[in-house]
Amino acid sequence: IGYIVNGLGVAGIPSPHIGYVHIWSWLCLAATSIVMAQVGVVTAHKLPAKQLRYIFIAVMFYMGLKMLGVFDWLGWPI
Repeated sequence: IGYIVNGLGVAGIPSPHIGYVHIWSWLCLAATSIVMAQVGVVTAHKLPAKQLRYIFIAVMFYMGLKMLGVFDWLGWPI
């Protein structure tokens, strides 16, 4: 919402934008997010709680290492 409000009066923004938000990109992102959220819900209900917990821990551990730049430091293209 902030990018829309702050970009409304800015000159030079191309036509398929509302503020700083590109309409078609936003629509594609919103549509895929809705579909993948439903896929995630179905998957989460099918997996046992313990396995789901381990997957969540692995993803959070990966994201933490990625944010710290460990993979860049090691030269791994992950």
